[in-house]
Amino acid sequence: MAGNLQAFGFLITWVLGWGILGSLIDAGFIRAGLYTLESGQLGTTTTFVIWTLLWGAGGLRLFKLWIKADKPS
Repeated sequence: MAGNLQAFGFLITWVLGWGILGSLIDAGFIRAGLYTLESGQLGTTTTFVIWTLLWGAGGLRLFKLWIKADKPS
């Protein structure tokens, strides 16, 4: 049960990190004037897709390292 609880905690933390950091990046781009919400959602969509790919790749790498560390030698 402890392993499931750790995995659940990791997943919740990972999703919150993805959403919060993605929103902060998007807000930073809007504040810097790289795009506006009035001109359509292309900038936000691009930020979302790129951030999701980067965050997902980082999560996959961390997951593989975590699984590798748990395997008995």
